[in-house]
Amino acid sequence: MFDRENKEMWIVLNYQGGGASGSYLMSREDDGDSDGELRIVRAEDIVKYRLVDFLEEADEYQS
Repeated sequence: MFDRENKEMWIVLNYQGGGASGSYLMSREDDGDSDGELRIVRAEDIVKYRLVDFLEEADEYQS
């Protein structure tokens, strides 16, 4: 996911539903020191991000 406001790339790790709204656990994709930084984003705020790509299987990218 691309954060349009801050010009940052993020990977969605998990979705947790709850009540009227859920939240996404995301990890920053960066070449610098902030790589791997975690963020929780409310579902209603996900519209600020642009979908860039889907990862099919984690195993494909680990080999």
